Amino acid sequence: MSQPATHANCLIVGTAGLLLRGESGSGKTVLTDFLVEAARARGNLGLLVSDDYVHLTRRDGSLIACAPETISGKMEVRGFGLAEAAFAPEAHIDLVVDLVPVEDMERLPEVPLGTVRLETVQLPQLDCPENDPVLAVRLIRWALRRLTPHSTDYI
Repeated sequence: MSQPATHANCLIVGTAGLLLRGESGSGKTVLTDFLVEAARARGNLGLLVSDDYVHLTRRDGSLIACAPETISGKMEVRGFGLAEAAFAPEAHIDLVVDLVPVEDMERLPEVPLGTVRLETVQLPQLDCPENDPVLAVRLIRWALRRLTPHSTDYI
């Protein structure tokens, strides 16, 4: 890998790879679970790639995320412990989601999606509120609609 593990979650919904970033306790794992279940409820693919830490690398101009070997296929369920989860070994990242305090978010941003550069790859970026998975799923759904307008709703 090109660098040490990054504090983030990664998952796949439909054909979209999502990288969720945020402080400890910001709701990354709960949001991952919500997104996976939302995709599956619509009959789409929903898989964990990694919970809590990911390895990021550039491959053929794309950002690829995979789980550190020690946590592959495991998800921390607060109050329950480590749980085995259906997972994919890696994902091509299509959207970076940053979980931020709701008071730091613009109510009506002029430009809903920003950009971020990771491993020299420029990617679309979306701010979502910490610990509000219902609103975050809604915002991610709209971001994916913007990024892939002729695609199905995966979540």
